[in-house]
Amino acid sequence: MLLSYHPMKIADAEKIVTWKYEEEYAMYSFSESNEDIQELMNGEYFSVLDEMERIVGFICCGESARVPGGTSIGLYQEEGYLDIGLGLDPDLTGQKKGSVFLKQSLAFLQNQFNNSWFRLVVATFNERAIKVYERTGFKRDKEFYSKVNGEDMLFISMKLEMGTPFYSFEEITEQDLTEVREIYNYYVSNTTISFHTEELTLEEIKASVMNINPRFKSFVIKEEDEIQGYVLITQYKSKQAYDFSGEVTIYLKPDFVGKGIGATALRFIEDVAREQGFYTLIATVCMENTRSKSLFEKHGYEQCAMFKGVGYKFDRRLDIGSFQKVL
Repeated sequence: MLLSYHPMKIADAEKIVTWKYEEEYAMYSFSESNEDIQELMNGEYFSVLDEMERIVGFICCGESARVPGGTSIGLYQEEGYLDIGLGLDPDLTGQKKGSVFLKQSLAFLQNQFNNSWFRLVVATFNERAIKVYERTGFKRDKEFYSKVNGEDMLFISMKLEMGTPFYSFEEITEQDLTEVREIYNYYVSNTTISFHTEELTLEEIKASVMNINPRFKSFVIKEEDEIQGYVLITQYKSKQAYDFSGEVTIYLKPDFVGKGIGATALRFIEDVAREQGFYTLIATVCMENTRSKSLFEKHGYEQCAMFKGVGYKFDRRLDIGSFQKVL
């Protein structure tokens, strides 16, 4: 799911106020009133669209993201944070899309407002949302009560202080291929990370990263507008029984290795894999590549196979290992 963000339009607002959340989450539903539409059109809301230009959610910031009970306890007196709120189409909730939605929204907000400190408020019963926020790096802050439909409800504020660059992910296009090829061919010519021994042409790199099957996704990793690397899910094996298994691959520009980008990319592509219905991901690693081996093991991948001497490059025999994670 690749998202785009736009100032709220009246047609989008009229659609959003019809969304109805299941009973436990009914407090998030709008009332379809003109007042709710006016709230959405106050200049602090953005529509979120998918690749097909369908509205899938909204985000808000500033006063519109604040909860009255938080004001009462002085929560918003602490300066430096951008207050944010998010809403996902109820038909998409519970489908493991929340993490992708949140991360892309944070990337947009960071670029839009030049701010890397975020604060949000969530009802404490909404553990599903809290887990998504915590996986993205938000920390629990203060609990307080606020009125909802005349009754006290317990809320918690959560804060994210992004001290490191925030990376965005964009599906690979033909315009990216030259840079992607340069990244890959560095590893062909200089390392045993790739088992190619000759550099790939532009057409060959296109065939390897631009998937015909829409289930298999490929993304460039960007900081602002600069490509730092790329990450992809490819077909593990062609027989149909393997359809729920994918192979994960990450390549970074050499100057950006060891800066935590690989871990960020791995978490992102795992979310994409879940969204695409994969059961397991497999990484194939040359056993000389201790950095990649360590990355996958730290993120829950278990070595499930070892193949001795199956590669030969730079005048030596090379072992490969297969590392698997059930999502």
